[in-house]
Amino acid sequence: MSELTTRLAHTGQLLVYSGIEIDRILSGMIDDRTAISASLPQENMFLSRLLLVDPVKQRLLIAESDSRPANEELLKLRSVNFRANHRWGQIAFSCTQPRLTRTGRQTAIELTSPAVVLAVQHHKKVVRAAVPRSAPDLRCQLPLGTITLEARLVDMSMDGHAFLLGDAGLPICAGTWIRGARITPSGEGPVNADIEFKYVMPFVRPDGERGTRIGCRIVAPTEVMEKIVKRFIIDFQ
Repeated sequence: MSELTTRLAHTGQLLVYSGIEIDRILSGMIDDRTAISASLPQENMFLSRLLLVDPVKQRLLIAESDSRPANEELLKLRSVNFRANHRWGQIAFSCTQPRLTRTGRQTAIELTSPAVVLAVQHHKKVVRAAVPRSAPDLRCQLPLGTITLEARLVDMSMDGHAFLLGDAGLPICAGTWIRGARITPSGEGPVNADIEFKYVMPFVRPDGERGTRIGCRIVAPTEVMEKIVKRFIIDFQ
């Protein structure tokens, strides 16, 4: 049983902002060939399954429905709300920009990856509550010798795998350990954690500005990890 499954069993409902955990959920749905559905105008229904999840390009592929009219209706939409019953609960997520593409010899539908996933335990009533208006973005100060580097923690899974974004040309490399990094959740004081850099690579932001993307692992006492991860996986009790 995964940590996310255990958490859902205790709370009954989760709002998952962690891209790492979202990728794990969707990849599990591919492995299980889980059916997904979407309601269309005129009370029509689109039925399909996931074929591919690409977290780097932030896109996913789904199979075409057996119904050609349903495919045509879905492709007219700017945003599509999907639902599925998967293993431990009900899953709901939204994707945008559906378009036809090809994968191998078959035609498929490509969409943007969901930014958030709602997970509800089977037979649990959905609880409506206020949700964050934007994805988590936590200040992260990295002490390195006599200097302190600035980065933003933009993703973290329950087991501590995470992504940081920083300015271009940060003087760090894969394999580096940062001891006593300071991570500041919004509205709270900073917490200290150790960070192991797994890989460091340049990237270009949507506005064209260059930056550094860091894949890493965060290590800290349980209470500190919980303070951070609850920003990316929100419990509703």
